[in-house]
Amino acid sequence: MTLPQFLFFCAFAVVALVIIAFGVVVVRTARLDDGGPFVSRALVARLARPGRDRAELQRWAFYLHRVSGVGLFVFLCLHVGDVSLYVISKDLYDEVHHVYGSVPMRIAEVGLLFGLLFHTFNGLRLVAVDVADLGLAASTRALYGVLAATVACGLAGSVFILGPVFA
Repeated sequence: MTLPQFLFFCAFAVVALVIIAFGVVVVRTARLDDGGPFVSRALVARLARPGRDRAELQRWAFYLHRVSGVGLFVFLCLHVGDVSLYVISKDLYDEVHHVYGSVPMRIAEVGLLFGLLFHTFNGLRLVAVDVADLGLAASTRALYGVLAATVACGLAGSVFILGPVFA
């Protein structure tokens, strides 16, 4: 591994740590504010409410939307940095981009694809909820559609991303 590739991996590790740290902050805040996903009196009290008053899935979609948005933004910053290497040196650019063919980076790209798809589809769902003034039941059905579309498109894209690994 060359020095530019090592530095890129270090920057990528920082990006991954920022995303993980933000996810931990979101989950810890959810746990403190709402009782989180763990069995507690607050969670039991929330789950005991009637369905029309409870929106657990919506709440976790809200958290995942924020984490995926931060993850996409941080990765975009890294991507702008690595693409700008072309201005410095075409050879340096090629050397760093050679890393994208490695198995760990292809797996990371699959994660990026799922994050991008969820964030996009959920964002469109949120626009539809606001514009069409959907209620909780319709919004929940739309969220199931978002999850299904994310998994279907993500698996289809993963075949292409991971294809060279298994070829």
